[in-house]
Amino acid sequence: MALKVSGGGGGAEPTMSTARIVDVKDRYEIDSGKPLPDFDSQPAVAYSCSHKRDSKRNLYALVCDPKLPPRFDVVSVLRRIDHRNLIRALDWDVVDWPPEGRRCPVVILERPVGKRVMASLETVTAPMQEERVTRHFIEPICQILREMHALGTHHRMIRPDNLFWMNDEQREILIGECFSAPAGVTSPIVYETLECSLASAAGRGEGGPENDLYAVGVTILALLTGQSPLIGKSDDEIIRLKLNVGSYAAMVQNHRVSLTMMEPLRGLLNDHPDERWTVEELSLWLNGRRLSPKQQAMPTKGSRALTVAGMDLTTSREIAHVMHRNWDQAIVLVNSGALDTWLRRSLGEDDRVEAVNLAKSIGNDNQDRLVARVLIALDPDGPIRLRDFSATLEGISSLIGAFADDAQARQLFGQVISFGLVNFWLDQQRGMEPSHIRQMNRLDKVKPILNQTGLGFGMERVVYELNGGLPCLSPLFERDFVATIEHLLPAMERLCASDDRPQRLIDRHIAAFLGTNFKRAIGGELRDIDRAADEEEGRIAQVRILSNLQDALHRNVTFPHLCAFSAALLEPAVERFHSRERRKSVRSRLRKVAKSGRLKDLLDIIDDTQEVAKDQTAFDKACMDYAKSTRDLINLMHDINNKGRLAEELGGQLAGAAALLGCVATVALAGFATFF
Repeated sequence: MALKVSGGGGGAEPTMSTARIVDVKDRYEIDSGKPLPDFDSQPAVAYSCSHKRDSKRNLYALVCDPKLPPRFDVVSVLRRIDHRNLIRALDWDVVDWPPEGRRCPVVILERPVGKRVMASLETVTAPMQEERVTRHFIEPICQILREMHALGTHHRMIRPDNLFWMNDEQREILIGECFSAPAGVTSPIVYETLECSLASAAGRGEGGPENDLYAVGVTILALLTGQSPLIGKSDDEIIRLKLNVGSYAAMVQNHRVSLTMMEPLRGLLNDHPDERWTVEELSLWLNGRRLSPKQQAMPTKGSRALTVAGMDLTTSREIAHVMHRNWDQAIVLVNSGALDTWLRRSLGEDDRVEAVNLAKSIGNDNQDRLVARVLIALDPDGPIRLRDFSATLEGISSLIGAFADDAQARQLFGQVISFGLVNFWLDQQRGMEPSHIRQMNRLDKVKPILNQTGLGFGMERVVYELNGGLPCLSPLFERDFVATIEHLLPAMERLCASDDRPQRLIDRHIAAFLGTNFKRAIGGELRDIDRAADEEEGRIAQVRILSNLQDALHRNVTFPHLCAFSAALLEPAVERFHSRERRKSVRSRLRKVAKSGRLKDLLDIIDDTQEVAKDQTAFDKACMDYAKSTRDLINLMHDINNKGRLAEELGGQLAGAAALLGCVATVALAGFATFF
């Protein structure tokens, strides 16, 4: 389960333009033949861009990786922030992108005149003077973050290679973009807080102000020293250093930092979020008020080391980290009692001993659950870890969003929920944060959905419920990008216009995507599809859902290819009509209205209740007439086949009648004679 930056993807190519110039909302033009590598923001790639009505504007476009969906909601927020030191995002869209042979999300930005402050994080440049760092970076970033945080969003991409000089004179710094990839996914570990460093890249979550301020501290140090901290060290070495001596000591090391700059660095690089400087405290320092950041309390070290995976470890947090990286050895360590012995005899922290005992109180019926609880007890400030799963509380959502179709990730997510690891993690916290409560409520909301297997529920629905900005992940859109519900029907139109047409219009991902984002009730239709997707009832339900979507979001837009495909999909439903003439009429009308591009017109024909009722009434009457005619014919054939017996019966009846008449006549004559 490893997060990878995707390439073009697979599947059939949609119909698209191969022109070099790509139009964006009839307002901008991207030249796909003119890349701008100096402005790349991996995994997004930069290209030359121009404004159709104002060619003098200096713009560029970031073509984003469809497998790492951009933060389009942040683009909308940043457009409300007007600050000269922030690169402005002008607009975004999803376009046909010829170099990839698929549709990709793009963002249009104002282009800096100057180059990057630091070409890459491996670059070593001349140290920047403290006064320049303060005036050109700390002051503007402080103002920008204050506005961003007030609007409820966070940057999460603050680092020296994402800073640009406003001009060639290098007098002002521009803060780079923060929306080309999910929050925290592309950030190097050194620029992430200790908690996020311990989590996987996709499991760091949106984060909060404390994440931005930590990255500000690391960036200040990089500008002052002319190089990114801990350059050349591996991720595991950086984490071990942070765990052993704290972020400030690990990064500053032998670099000479003045007392003036030491103050904000200590405050911003404090590994305890509650003690880390806020934007307000950084503003006070800028205004000349000298603060005294608390000396970071380092974790208690044991009097003797505990050997795990060949490494001698002395703190509980470090032990938890190495145990997670060596899961099978961790199981042995927990079951052997060696960990308990070290905690009691060497570490001497009653809280940790009690927490581990509580973690083990569930028994050892499930070894993975036991180890996961022990890791939380050893490192309550760390992420929730279960084998390859490692995420902060907020990052649980983003992790399953990034690996929605990974069977192992889905299984581990289900176990995290069913094992009660989230509740146990919360129980071990010193205090309950508002963000913890919000995330817990979201996870509680999806628990019943996770256990439902019907269409529109299950893991697919959980993924979209927990990740509001996630595009539709249906395999039908492998080479498309359905960023929002408004993009769904246009993507369907392109799909139906291609050579690789789908067998169905609604699969599990599309159903879950609609169930989360479409406000109209579609539960009845989803049940019909789930029960009989390939029968007339299920086919009509699929078209009805998309028809409702067209009426709600695209009332004045037609989709002729989708309509034509839907008409063909509804062909078996024509057989519900019993009349041959009516079936012929319905087929003809379906083909005719398919050209209109309105799905409702198809349903008005194929699902006309009055027409169906008339057809059924006529059919019932025809059945009754046929039954009567059949009975009459059977009786007639019976008579024909039994002429001899019928003759005997009829002759006997006639003879009896004649005899009776003779008797009556005889009696009458006898009586008459007697009378006279």
